[in-house]
Amino acid sequence: QVNSIFELNFEKVKSDIKRVMKYQSGKMEFELAQVQLHKLKVVEELEQKLEVVRLRKYNKKAFEIKRELNLDRLPLIIEAFDNSHNQGDSNVAASVRFVNDRPTKSDNRKYIIKSFEGVNDYASFDEVLTRRFTRLVKEKSQLPHLVIIDVGKGQLNVAIKVFDELKLHDKIDLISISKDGNHKSAQIHTVDGKSYDILSNDSFTLLAKVQ
Repeated sequence: QVNSIFELNFEKVKSDIKRVMKYQSGKMEFELAQVQLHKLKVVEELEQKLEVVRLRKYNKKAFEIKRELNLDRLPLIIEAFDNSHNQGDSNVAASVRFVNDRPTKSDNRKYIIKSFEGVNDYASFDEVLTRRFTRLVKEKSQLPHLVIIDVGKGQLNVAIKVFDELKLHDKIDLISISKDGNHKSAQIHTVDGKSYDILSNDSFTLLAKVQ
């Protein structure tokens, strides 16, 4: 449990404590269960205190990302998009959302591409981005501060076109990340045509994590 706490994996620790507490209560060992309850409260207090520290640390890195990439917004809410296909069939895409450097799995989305058949990476991004952000705008939902497009400059140009059509450039920052030959995040591409090496700044590893 101590190792898990050092790894900031509080959910595992709390789950373990609750499991033991339930077991002891079931055996009428209420004093032992009370000890577990006290331990649970201590862990929750520690989690709250460390969460404040974590958020401060992330905000510092977010400011660095904003400055280095010349973004308009602080990237606290980030969405990333990628698509794939099975030898030209079954075109699919997916998106993930991170809030303050933490994935919010309930916001993950999978898409079945419907507007065409065959292989067309650009058309796939066009469809998915249009569907996603048309819906967010229509429902007046929280927009991300930054959107990451997987692959590279060509796909980024498609995203720029979609954002032009939906008038989103003054609401959301946009970048793409291309990978190297080992399929690892390598280059960040911005809408002003500049590229940045992921390894050139420790804060950029946060973006690679989202990708």
